[in-house]
Amino acid sequence: MHNGLLYYKKALSVQQNVDPKNYNEIFTSYSCIGTAYTKLSNYKMALVYHEKALIVGRKAFAADHISIGLIHNKIGNVYQYLRQYDKALFNYRKDLEIIIKNFGNKHYYVGLSYMNIGIVYVDLMQYDTAFDYYKKALLIFDKEERLDGLLYLYNNIGNLLIQKGEYDKALLYNNKSLDIGLKIYDRYHEDMAVLYMNSGDIFHSKSNYKRALYYYDKALLIFKEIFGENHFRLKEIFNRIGNAYSKKKEYNTALKYYKKALKINKYLFENNGPEITNSYIQIGRLYFKQDMYEKALLFFEKGLDILQNINSDEYLLTSESYFNIAKIFHKQEQYEKAITYYDRALLTHVKNKGVSDFRNAFDPNQYYNLQSILKILKGKAQTLQSQFLKNNDFKYLDQGIAIYKNADKVVNEIRQSYQNYEDKVSFAKQAKELYKDAINAHLLSYKKTHNQQDLEEAFYYAEKSKANILKELLNDTYAKGFAGLPEEIIEVGKILKTNRAFYQGQIIEQLSSESIDTIKINDYENKLFDLNRKEDSLTHILETKYPKYYQLKYQNEVIHVDDIQQKLDVKTTLLEFFTSDSTSYVFIVSKNNIYVQELQTPGLEKRIKEFHESITSIDLQNYKKQSQHLYNELIKPVEDKFLGDQLIIIPDGSLWHLNFELLLTQKDDTNNPALLSYLLNKYAITYANSSNLLFNSFKNEDASNLEIRRECLAFSFSDSTQITETNTIRLLTLRDAGGDLPGTRREIKAISDIVDGQYYYGSQAIEANFKENASRYNILHLALHGEVDNDRPENSKLYFTKSKDTIEDNLLYSHEIFALNIPAELTVLSACKTGTGKIARGEGIMSLGNAFQYAGTKSLLLTSWDVSDQTTPELMKFFYANLKEGMNKAKALQQAKLQYLASANINRLDPFYWGGFYLVGDSSPIPFKNNTTLYWVLGVIMFVILLFLFFWYRRKIKN
Repeated sequence: MHNGLLYYKKALSVQQNVDPKNYNEIFTSYSCIGTAYTKLSNYKMALVYHEKALIVGRKAFAADHISIGLIHNKIGNVYQYLRQYDKALFNYRKDLEIIIKNFGNKHYYVGLSYMNIGIVYVDLMQYDTAFDYYKKALLIFDKEERLDGLLYLYNNIGNLLIQKGEYDKALLYNNKSLDIGLKIYDRYHEDMAVLYMNSGDIFHSKSNYKRALYYYDKALLIFKEIFGENHFRLKEIFNRIGNAYSKKKEYNTALKYYKKALKINKYLFENNGPEITNSYIQIGRLYFKQDMYEKALLFFEKGLDILQNINSDEYLLTSESYFNIAKIFHKQEQYEKAITYYDRALLTHVKNKGVSDFRNAFDPNQYYNLQSILKILKGKAQTLQSQFLKNNDFKYLDQGIAIYKNADKVVNEIRQSYQNYEDKVSFAKQAKELYKDAINAHLLSYKKTHNQQDLEEAFYYAEKSKANILKELLNDTYAKGFAGLPEEIIEVGKILKTNRAFYQGQIIEQLSSESIDTIKINDYENKLFDLNRKEDSLTHILETKYPKYYQLKYQNEVIHVDDIQQKLDVKTTLLEFFTSDSTSYVFIVSKNNIYVQELQTPGLEKRIKEFHESITSIDLQNYKKQSQHLYNELIKPVEDKFLGDQLIIIPDGSLWHLNFELLLTQKDDTNNPALLSYLLNKYAITYANSSNLLFNSFKNEDASNLEIRRECLAFSFSDSTQITETNTIRLLTLRDAGGDLPGTRREIKAISDIVDGQYYYGSQAIEANFKENASRYNILHLALHGEVDNDRPENSKLYFTKSKDTIEDNLLYSHEIFALNIPAELTVLSACKTGTGKIARGEGIMSLGNAFQYAGTKSLLLTSWDVSDQTTPELMKFFYANLKEGMNKAKALQQAKLQYLASANINRLDPFYWGGFYLVGDSSPIPFKNNTTLYWVLGVIMFVILLFLFFWYRRKIKN
């Protein structure tokens, strides 16, 4: 590049001497020299020569000549590198104006110009505006079929999504860019390095630092090959590598890379400018992590001084500097100073600096970059809380509580902006940390005021931390039904959802096969990518053109304690848990009271794991020890607040893996499992994802629908490679079946004595039959094998048979269930481990049950471990008989377990054999058809017919 610059300058000198009025040639030389300086990251000289080119160009060309537009584009690039965004936008818009005048508004160059403007708005953190420009570019690139344009655009959309925290969605776009790049570039192209760098950014944001470093190293290799040692691209990659090592707590290695980046910045920017500040911030953070606060403060202040000296409009760096300084003052217990700097950090993000009352009338839409606002608000609230604890002045606590309310508004805005499921789960963890602090603040206030309002506010935050994704999904379904959407739009949404489930299934099938077809996988992934784009577009249309739909989908109301108490009877108490690392809170809500207890629970997850293992390994002594310890830790401190004999438990975190009914209420000397002091003996227990989901009905349906639907649809797993009979029979018919039946069929026969319906087994127990009939029954009983995928919960599945039918693969995946309509009163998943799964912090357990809940099921009977075929039929017989007698589901399950204990074989009394089932959701009784009247009517009719035949026959004989 240096040699090229030398030749350009020689050419310019010759042109100026030979023909100084040959403006066309001189223009070209100035432009090339400016571009060379840009490549060398010498932006000051690049501007000098581009400005000269613009002056000469106006002599050589008309004002709207395409060459003038090109120079404006290059000047815009330089100003963007210098973070002078207003000037960058001015020049990009001049370029766009000239391009449209020359080529019309559909040309490829117009798309590039839209994209450049969008990139500036990303830097300005005005993401919605940026995305509007990206969409304009996408329409052009799609129509023109320009792979290079799509590569740049997908890459930039990925960057935007990284900034918004939508990392999994960003990865989709980045992978798409990489696919295109590998087709059109060689391995040492700059754009390939940028794509690798972006991949590293995404994995870094997902805390996969090993994978991030892998991509950063690939990018570094290419950048060094192209640019040598002192280029801004190397500075960028050195900073990123430093960040990754810092996260890995390899601080010396991180500092080495930060210093390399700082050296390049000083070379490029002459020890001045925002990039120097950025390097100082990185080094300051490193010292802060090592509790070297004075050193950290020195670097933060040096960086801030640079920004103030050059009057930089780089508000993100300015805000970050203030934020970091505030954190140091907090650590040093200089709380007033810390609050001052938090306020300065907030103020730099205000869009309209003329709004003077921004602290009094908080509106998240007043600010840029809500992710930054969230961490600033959280930091300020924590500082005020610390100040209260130090000075015992409640004004600080009250101010902190007010800030948590503002932060909650920010959480709502961020949550609504996310479309990708994985990104929502990731953000839920972040939100839960905020809500933990808010709960603590209200409980501190309650100790002083004894005002029940504080308990209710604490409960509000506990609720806000739970099952938000499932709530939003249910809200979405409800909104589409009640917002007056056109049928064709609803149908498009259903088709997209069904197609997405299909292609996800095809990818899983390919990855599971012995010979993986990468071409097919790539084709399916491309189709999935296009479907995701279409779903995003549909969502945008729904949310902008149908405001009622938007309002219903994103309603953020949390059910009030008073409303819960109205729905509780005097026999039922609700327990809602909120867990953190070493402390948990339990909220006890009964008909007329609310109570909150803080519990010390260090090592809770480990103890629950040991409890679970003691059951599945049938280790009675260890089980007795662990179950009583957990009872003393979680239930005993609050049991005197329980009202009635029924409990609704809303677990949190690892508590989802705890079967509360199996806790022992005292130290039992007996080794007879039937005589142990189970909590089950005292309470009928049901579980729920959240109070909001349990008590707010998202799918209100006419009671007459229950009459229309039939009683029970049953399936049992079959190894159809060994089965010759293929039948679909009525459950009534199965009652009279004789002989030995396989375990799952014995289970279905046990319930056939009690309820009527349809039973599929053998080669008829296929996925297609389930999908066709699932919406027609009040009860679904699936005695199938299940498999939980903890890494990708959406790929958890139920097995119907081992063979494939002609339509389906007979594997019902969680993501397929999401696309179905299953409005059952109860779904029984008596497969293995259907109620287990990965715990998503802030969301709960990612089990197969979640998918059935979204599909419309009101309640679920799930299993915590591999259930026994030998004992399940007996347990199910008791359960269904109790339901038929009119018991609610929780009471029916409790009594079924107690009945089993009273009658079972002594060798099958351990909790492993009967304790794995638990109920989630609405525990109301199931309305069964009363066939007694029908039988009497039929009997009378038959009697009359027989009587008529008798007299007719006698008369005939006489005649």
